[in-house]
Amino acid sequence: MNFMMRILFFFFLVGGCQLYAQDTWKDVYKESAWADRDRWQKAEELIKELNLKKESQVADVGCHEGYMTTKLAAVVGPKGKVYAVDVEQPKLDRLAVNLEKRNLTNVQVIKGDYDNPKLPLNTLDAVIILDTYHEMDDHDEILRHIVSALKPNGRLVLCEAIADERRDSPRADQERKHELGIRFALEDLKKAGFSILKQQDPFVDRTKEKSDKMWLIVAVKDK
Repeated sequence: MNFMMRILFFFFLVGGCQLYAQDTWKDVYKESAWADRDRWQKAEELIKELNLKKESQVADVGCHEGYMTTKLAAVVGPKGKVYAVDVEQPKLDRLAVNLEKRNLTNVQVIKGDYDNPKLPLNTLDAVIILDTYHEMDDHDEILRHIVSALKPNGRLVLCEAIADERRDSPRADQERKHELGIRFALEDLKKAGFSILKQQDPFVDRTKEKSDKMWLIVAVKDK
């Protein structure tokens, strides 16, 4: 192999590795990546913070293909209910396939609006928004609807990511990078009428996966 061919081969390898890494992260929400996500997401701890029981009613807002939805459906049991909300129909279509494959019948799939998750009023014991809140431009309106959907003392669990180098950046700059610092979410929740039960930053260190760390907030609807 001559010198030029070695150079081209090197760039092919580097480019291929970068593309593979990007595609792997891009597909993290797909069912094919769920097993690896279990390695770092701490899903069981998130579910514990929701304080669910058998027959509880819970919403997964920003459900994607159902990573958390399927876990929640098992926790609340056949007499409980999970409302799985997303704004993108292709994701909901794949979610429906995943639910059918697992024979889960206690999930109601909802195509929400960007400012309204379309949840039933005064019904929910808990809501989780996992790695999706940063995408919500109308976050105040979303939180208003979630407050209306929760029972008194109902819980909201938020889990989001932020890179260390952008923790002090303006909110708009963070959201352009598809992330959000915990301080902005705390301000939003208090303004919406939530009390903060717990905050943990960092909660998940996914530096190897995404070069960032995830924080956790557990909030409760004021009576």
